[in-house]
Amino acid sequence: MTSPEANGHYRTSDLYYAAYLKVAGVEFVDTTREGGRVFFLFRDDDEVSPLRDLKREYFSGHAKVSALALVQEIKNMKSQTFLE
Repeated sequence: MTSPEANGHYRTSDLYYAAYLKVAGVEFVDTTREGGRVFFLFRDDDEVSPLRDLKREYFSGHAKVSALALVQEIKNMKSQTFLE
């Protein structure tokens, strides 16, 4: 699940997509919990946000990031979800 936020943030509960956004250079802000779900918050306050293009590339299968960096980020973000 992904959703824009009115306060200059973008959030997603998709761990793999969140890891991709971090590796792609989107500024990670924090994690939040709602019920049993963890949401990853990213800064999205630019007038020309890269998120739309990154989302399109990711979900169309055309995203290009370092595989090693992505795997490491997935591990880091998984550990964040279990610590809270």
